[in-house]
Amino acid sequence: MSDTKFWKPVYQLFKPEESLITAEDIRDFYVQRTDSPVESLVDSLEMEDDPAKFLLSGHTGSGKTTELRRVQHQLANSYTVIWIDTATALDRYNIGYAEVVVLIGQEICRQAIQPGWWSRTDERLLKDLEDSLKTVIYQDKKDAVESLSLPEVLNKMGMTLKRGLTQEMTKTLNIRPVLSETISRVNAIVKAAEKDRKQKLIVIVDGLDRHDQFTALEMFSSSLLTELECHLIYTIPISLRYSPSFRQPMQRFQECLDLKNLAVFECDRNLCPTATPNRGGRDTLVKVIEKRLQRLKDKYGYQPQDLFTPDALELLCEKSGGVMRDLIRLARIACQVAVRRKLMYVDRAVAEIVIKEERQVYTISDYHFPELATVHQTGRLTTKTHSLPNKGEFVICDELLQNKFVLGYYDNSKNPWFDVNPILLEDLERWQAANYSQD
Repeated sequence: MSDTKFWKPVYQLFKPEESLITAEDIRDFYVQRTDSPVESLVDSLEMEDDPAKFLLSGHTGSGKTTELRRVQHQLANSYTVIWIDTATALDRYNIGYAEVVVLIGQEICRQAIQPGWWSRTDERLLKDLEDSLKTVIYQDKKDAVESLSLPEVLNKMGMTLKRGLTQEMTKTLNIRPVLSETISRVNAIVKAAEKDRKQKLIVIVDGLDRHDQFTALEMFSSSLLTELECHLIYTIPISLRYSPSFRQPMQRFQECLDLKNLAVFECDRNLCPTATPNRGGRDTLVKVIEKRLQRLKDKYGYQPQDLFTPDALELLCEKSGGVMRDLIRLARIACQVAVRRKLMYVDRAVAEIVIKEERQVYTISDYHFPELATVHQTGRLTTKTHSLPNKGEFVICDELLQNKFVLGYYDNSKNPWFDVNPILLEDLERWQAANYSQD
């Protein structure tokens, strides 16, 4: 068997951009996390009679989508759950609260016309919502879509949303009253459907955590995102979660839940980072790799330790910083390195090459280092600002969080603390040595 044929089934197990979506993948690959907010979120939803709004914060790649898929599967029998992925439905660089509101309305409408969704479809409510959506998206071109069926209209709306509403809107359109009307008509459908189905509606809006803090703050500062009369769960960027500017908008939500990374080092009682390995976090990360390799054991008879040595796994888990997607990416790269070196296993030497290659993804600027040093010493974020010509003034730690130069964790009592991404610690140490030598 060639090296490529040997490693391909291993390589295919590690796809960092794919979350665990299906019930089968969650059953086979998911490893229970002590910090998972799923149980708390499910309990909170089941306690609520009135529409509740929640936020879920975490680093990109921390596992938010997988955790929300678990919410979806757990509630599927007792709630009507609608999943919305803004990352695929909307233009990343042309998005605002208007696009999000219209997308939610569109997806509820799309669900409402599915056969069997409700026993007595209210065509009048659907026609009212259709007219509102047309007004937002087509305005003076409404006559062009009058002859289309509702499914055809929804498909055309999807293409328009993908480009962004601002390219279609006239400058004279006062968008907020139109969106308020759209929300009112969506709420009428939600109320009728919940009564008919005897189930509450939950809308999970994923993907908004991938946007920069400025875009996200502008979106969530609009009260329109909380005016839908159903349970709502939005993901948000971690930098927004800790921004002082977001404290007021966050009050419109019942709770902001956090999905922290699995700690690979301990903190002390003052929440300061230490160099002591966190065995609980690392053991969970090892299980994430081993559960995927278990599928090969069942099919080919391979043992996990036959493919990744314990010291290789230890290093990959440490340098992932406890970020799930980064761990999966490191394991995937390890398969590629093993193929190049014509090896039948990943050992520590291979893991070191992987870490060196992955480190090249991060570009640290000079103004980052003092804040990285402070975070590494104190375990706390700073409020120091910096200014760039193309960005203006910003809080440096917001940028460090957004780019995963700094990672967030919980201690055993759910107290938050922060540390430098372990893959960047050697860079910080070199910078400190150079500065101390100059002193």
